[in-house]
Amino acid sequence: MITRIPLESLKPGMFVSSFDLSWFKHPFVSTRLGVVRDQGLINELKRLGVTHVEIDTELSVPPPQQAAATTLAAGAEAPQQTGEGPPPPPAARSPQVPPASDPERTAKFAKRLFDQAMSIAKNLMDGIPRGEAVKTDELRPLLAQLVESVNTNENVLHVLISLKSFDDYTYTHCLNLSALGVLLGNSAGLDEKGLLMVGMSGILHDVGKCLLPREIIHKPGPLTYGEMETVKRHPQLGHEYLSRQRDIPPTVLRAVLEHHERLDGKGYPAGLSGEDIHPLSSIISVVDIYDALTTDRVYRSRVSPHQALRMLYNMRGKAFPEELVDLLIKRLGIYPAFSLVQLRNGFFAYVTRQNPGKPLFPEVVVLCDRDKRPVSRRRVDTWKLCGEMARKEFEIERPVENRELPAYLTAGLT
Repeated sequence: MITRIPLESLKPGMFVSSFDLSWFKHPFVSTRLGVVRDQGLINELKRLGVTHVEIDTELSVPPPQQAAATTLAAGAEAPQQTGEGPPPPPAARSPQVPPASDPERTAKFAKRLFDQAMSIAKNLMDGIPRGEAVKTDELRPLLAQLVESVNTNENVLHVLISLKSFDDYTYTHCLNLSALGVLLGNSAGLDEKGLLMVGMSGILHDVGKCLLPREIIHKPGPLTYGEMETVKRHPQLGHEYLSRQRDIPPTVLRAVLEHHERLDGKGYPAGLSGEDIHPLSSIISVVDIYDALTTDRVYRSRVSPHQALRMLYNMRGKAFPEELVDLLIKRLGIYPAFSLVQLRNGFFAYVTRQNPGKPLFPEVVVLCDRDKRPVSRRRVDTWKLCGEMARKEFEIERPVENRELPAYLTAGLT
């Protein structure tokens, strides 16, 4: 439940979903700050002039529980308590996926699912270096909602993927691959069981990286040859780690092991090629590259979704199966969600969602005019204006690279 409160009532443990300050007047990636960990953040908000915040009472936690707090998806078991304090409340029943015709509910649903998924991913990844088993019973409710979303309202998954900048790459990358894998798997004709397998593979594909030295994984620059060889061990390490559990499906284990193999035999760790690579592994490898290209890293900036698809297209039939690359391009659209575009009237906008069957006419939100001056943001259904009302000035003229617009205009969009 969202509640608006004065800043002086904000306490550590509360989950800030928004605050009343223009997005270009604060240093945060988003006004969605998550759980307040200490008084320092509250003091910073006061310094910035914030007077009120909106909190999500269902995601807020009492201060003593912050270190172990977990917002679980419905049906997941609550973790054992290792310290004092009351046990966490039971997980709420999983809400129904909203219809695609309701963008506001879709966005709220996706953001809540994102918070649940991030909590699960953090617990999973942080437990690997300690030798903890993967709790597959906590993954199943999340995966079920991803599969339900792809069947009833895939815009949930597009919004989910767009939230990648709100937290650590290690966790969001795994979540993104799960969502993107379900989208691509659905296009490839996988049944429900297959979609659950590809979703689990996305979450678990980089488990082996949790077993490598942190200074290599988080190095802010190019890796040396020796460091790169160490990183190349992560598929094998992840496979060996997960193989000790009896509840990890064999196809998931193969995807973990093979997600860096390439069609032309130039991948690793085994240099497999062609049909020696499992089809599910190929799905994960394709979406792995797409998500990596469209995400900021410490050593390079992201590219636009449109450019990432173009780069993937150039690798079809070489590194990746042609049919999978073609299916991903078709599924994400000519102008993927949250890509930047320029309209024929010169205004710049970003894509929010696709209009089914009309790939050239997505829904967009206008950001600025042709001189890159911010304007009041408004949602525009280009199909209604261009197709039904013949307003040709709202047609998309071209895709736009991120570097073409000032950073403050695009902050928080992807």
